[in-house]
Amino acid sequence: MKKIIFSLALLFPLNIFADQWKILGVRPMGMGGAFVAMAQGPIAQYWNPAGLAQKSTGNVSGLEIPASVGIEMTGGIMANASEIGDMAGTFSSIKTAQTNGTALNAEQVAAFTKTLSLLSDMNQSGKGALVETAAGVNFKFSKVAISVNNYTTIGLNPYIDTVNIGLGTGTGLTGIKLSSGATSGNIDPPDSTSQKSAANTIATALDTVVLFTDLEKLICGAAGCLDDPSQVSGLDSNQELANLIVNEAAASGLSDQQIMEAANQISKYASQAAPLIKNAASGNAYTNNQSNLSLDGGSFTEVSFGYGKYFNFLPGLAIGANIKAVQGQIAATTFKFMDDSNTNNAFDNFLDDSKKTWEPAADIGILWNIKEKYPKAPMNPRVGLVVRNINSPKFDGPYGLNYKLERQARLGLAFSPANFWHFAADIDITKNKTSVDGFDSRILALGTEINLINRKAFNIPLRAGISKNLAESYSKTAYSLGTGLNLLYLHFDVSAQISSEKTEIDGTKYPNKVNIAAGLGLLF
Repeated sequence: MKKIIFSLALLFPLNIFADQWKILGVRPMGMGGAFVAMAQGPIAQYWNPAGLAQKSTGNVSGLEIPASVGIEMTGGIMANASEIGDMAGTFSSIKTAQTNGTALNAEQVAAFTKTLSLLSDMNQSGKGALVETAAGVNFKFSKVAISVNNYTTIGLNPYIDTVNIGLGTGTGLTGIKLSSGATSGNIDPPDSTSQKSAANTIATALDTVVLFTDLEKLICGAAGCLDDPSQVSGLDSNQELANLIVNEAAASGLSDQQIMEAANQISKYASQAAPLIKNAASGNAYTNNQSNLSLDGGSFTEVSFGYGKYFNFLPGLAIGANIKAVQGQIAATTFKFMDDSNTNNAFDNFLDDSKKTWEPAADIGILWNIKEKYPKAPMNPRVGLVVRNINSPKFDGPYGLNYKLERQARLGLAFSPANFWHFAADIDITKNKTSVDGFDSRILALGTEINLINRKAFNIPLRAGISKNLAESYSKTAYSLGTGLNLLYLHFDVSAQISSEKTEIDGTKYPNKVNIAAGLGLLF
């Protein structure tokens, strides 16, 4: 496998890993990830180093220790995985039939047809999962900040082999029969009106999209068996195959309703399954399946020095910058989950071949307090712009690959109707790639914060926000909430973000995206 990956590396020498904008800090997460134009306190160094220069109450100094973890399931992969999981029991019986040469019934054929279409969907661009963490120590005094922060992302990318999925004979296999032999194989039209309707439904669906010869190769292998007198004499059309499926189902004890449900399922998914059946007809048995899960990981530790300064040529304008030393650790591995000899843990040996390298990097930010130029401007408007990693540093990865930490830019607006009430909005200017192939990120975030008591000695902040990924049309809105307890100089805050899109698994609905964060601060 390492040799294969290395060979691919020679063809594709860049980017085994990419990253989206991280939400570092509890306060920003509680506000939906909008903080570029707010940028206060030690955490301002990350969000917009120009915020380090803020005057009066905005120039908060001290220490902040944030930590967050999150997971995002992309491209509807949870729904696919859940449905495929539901098929697992039926697929187990199909595998037994493949090994023992026993008969299939209509429900098993229907399950196989549906699963083929689901497997095909799994290969669509953008399907996967992101696991992300962010944590660090941030210190600010006056206009100067020093921080050590780590941002880690692991991307999970599934690949489903849709060629090696034949049910026919292979090494150690005897092949599948649709009946136990010519004496019991009944290819005549069913007697029951309901069963006859079910057979016609299956035949119509198959005739539209699937050749009988392809089905025969899928089920029996290249040698064929469905027209073999020792199996079922005279079986040579989709209609007769449909009759046989229904008759076998009735003989096995399935009710007319169960048979019709299976027929409808075959009809529903036949069109999606047809390309896979054609592939499988010329491929190998699914015991040779090469389906796998690739893990691409990047962990970046930034040691940063930041400084912000006001400039007199435009009242209210501050400019800030960070100079950084960044250690990048890049890891990649491939887990063949259809291989019985493979480990059951996809994360085993994940870091064995990872590489660590240090590179310099720099950020720059601009923050303009419009009210200082235009004193009558309502609600104290501010606008901010930050560009991270302006030099796009490159890091070595395993198997001869390397990774370019792409430049990221984000624009922000902030308003404060009162000194205890703030609104903020951010949008990514750059469309950022992620470590899930084909899944891009360009976030629009909106948030608000209300300080209930707003006293230095005691305060309870309430935060809320929404965000949406504009780079993906199917992306749903994510909601954020946060609160905290501020006692004099000590600040403890928590926040969470959850997507509105949910997937039902075994009767329970799970959100497709969840982030949680907590932070401790000593601010003065």
